[in-house]
Amino acid sequence: MKKLINIFILLIGLTCLFSCEREEPFELPAPSLVLRTPTATQIIQEPGNDIYLEFNVQASSGLNNFLVLRDGEIIDEVNYTSEISSIYVFDYTVPQNQEIGSTNEFEFIVTDRQERSARFDLSVLIRATFSEVQELINGVDVTVIKGKLNNDYKFEKERTYLIDSILSVENGSTLTIDAGSTVYFRTYSNPNEFSQLAIFRDSRIIAEGTKDEPIVFTSDKVLLNQTPEPDDWGGIYLLGNAPSNAGGTVIVDGYRYGGNRPNDNSGVLKYVRVEFAGKLGFHGVHFFGVGSQTIVQNLQVFRNENIAVRVRGGRVSFKYLAGIGHGGYGIWCDEGWQGNGQFWVFQTDRQATLVPVNFWNIARSLEMRNNDGFFETQPRTTFRISNVTLIGNGFQDGVSNGTRRGVRIRTGARGILQNLIVTEFPDDGVRIEDLPLADLGQNMILGNTFSFSNRRNFEQDAPVFAQDPSFNVTENEVEGISLSNFVGIEPTSFNPTGLGSFFDAAPFAGAVSPENDWTADGEWFKNLDGSIR
Repeated sequence: MKKLINIFILLIGLTCLFSCEREEPFELPAPSLVLRTPTATQIIQEPGNDIYLEFNVQASSGLNNFLVLRDGEIIDEVNYTSEISSIYVFDYTVPQNQEIGSTNEFEFIVTDRQERSARFDLSVLIRATFSEVQELINGVDVTVIKGKLNNDYKFEKERTYLIDSILSVENGSTLTIDAGSTVYFRTYSNPNEFSQLAIFRDSRIIAEGTKDEPIVFTSDKVLLNQTPEPDDWGGIYLLGNAPSNAGGTVIVDGYRYGGNRPNDNSGVLKYVRVEFAGKLGFHGVHFFGVGSQTIVQNLQVFRNENIAVRVRGGRVSFKYLAGIGHGGYGIWCDEGWQGNGQFWVFQTDRQATLVPVNFWNIARSLEMRNNDGFFETQPRTTFRISNVTLIGNGFQDGVSNGTRRGVRIRTGARGILQNLIVTEFPDDGVRIEDLPLADLGQNMILGNTFSFSNRRNFEQDAPVFAQDPSFNVTENEVEGISLSNFVGIEPTSFNPTGLGSFFDAAPFAGAVSPENDWTADGEWFKNLDGSIR
C-alpha cells in the first residue's frame, strides 16, 4: 500500500511538472496603428499645400512613443506616460520651395512598453495635383479635369467640361461655374469606378444659374448621345464646418465634415439641376455639416438612384427644392440638422420593395431623424418646414406597388411641419414616432396637412394631430393633385412668415400654386418624362 501511495504521489508531481512546463505566459497584443480615414500609401501634393492624416494608435501593454520620420530623419516625436490609446494628427505643409518632381518618404512608427512596434509608410509625390486636358468627344471639344483644386477655378459657359474620376476643391479654394454651363461626369463600365465632385471644408462652390440659364450636372452619356441611367456617377458633396451630433469632426465616405461654425459658408447652389447620380450607394447631392450662410435655392435632383438630397448635421436651409424620379429617399436629414425648408416637391414613379431588396425596403420621400443610438443627442435635429408636396409611385387596393412611405419623423427629430400634401404612397402617408407624448403639439407640430389616397394616411403618433381639429390635419383630397400632377394647393389659415424671415407668404397647403408655378418658370426644371416644364 505504501508503494502505491508513493507511486501516486510521483504521478501527481510529474503531472504538475509537465503542466507547468506547458503553460505559456500570457502575451498582450502587439501595438496597432490605424488611419482614421483610408488613405493610399502614395499621395500627390503641390508645394505650399497640406497633407492631413489622423491615426488611431493603441497598445494593450501601454504606449511608449510615436515617431514621424521624413526621408529617414525624425520630424516629430510623442512620448507617452500611461496611455494605452491615443489619436495622432499629422498636419504637414509641403514647403513652398520644394521642387516639383521630388518625393518624400514618411514613416509613422508606434512602439509599446514591450518594445514592439507597428508602422505605416507613406510616399508623397510633389506633383501638380490637378489635370486639365482637351479631348474630342463625339465631335465636341471637351475640357477634361480631375484631381485636387488647390486654387480658385472657373467653369466658363463657352466651354464644355467633363469631370474624370474625382474632382475635389480644397485648400480654401472656390470653384465658380457660369450660368448656362453643363458639367458632364465620366461614366465607367467598371462597377467600382465613379466620378464625383467634392467641395471640402473651408472651400466653396459658386454655382449660380438663372431660370433660363441653369447649371446642369449630368452624365457623359448625354454628351455621347447614349441613354443615361440613374446610377451613372457619384453625385456632389458639400462638406462644411457646422455642427453634427455624430462628433466634432466626422468621417463618412472618406470625407471629413463637422465643426463648431453654425454659420459656415460652402457657397451657392441656385437654379441647378443634378441628373443621373447615385452610383455605388452615393446620392444626388450630399450636404454634410453645411452651414447657414450657404445658399441653396431652386435645386432639382432628377432621376437619381439612391437618396436625392442627403443632409448630415449642419444649419443649411432649402427653398424651392425638388427630387423628381428619386430611387431611394427624397430627402433624409439627421445628425442634428437644424434648418428651414419651404416649397419642396418630391415625386417618384419608382417602387421601393422588400423582395427583391430595393432602396432599403421602405424608402421615404421625407425622412427626419436625430440619432439612432440616443434620441436626445445634442445638437438635436430641429426643423421648420412649410409648403411641401409629396407624391409616391401609386396606391391601389389589392395591387402590390411596393412599400414606399411619404413622411417619417423618428429617432428624436422634431420641429414644425406645416402646409403639407401627401398622396399616392403604397404604405404610410405620414408617420411620427419615437417622441414623448408631451412633445406632440408642443415641440413637434404637424399642421394643415392633407394626406389622402395612401394605404394608411396617418400612422403611429401622427393620428394625434388628425384627431384634434385645431391642427387641420385631414384625409381630404386637394383639387388638381394626382399621381402625375404636383401643381395644386389648398388655402389654410397658416402663413409661414411667422416662422422667420427665411419664409415667404404662402397661406396654403402644397408647394406649387397654379398661379405661381415656380417649376415651370424658365428652362431649369424637368418633368418625370425628362421634358422641360
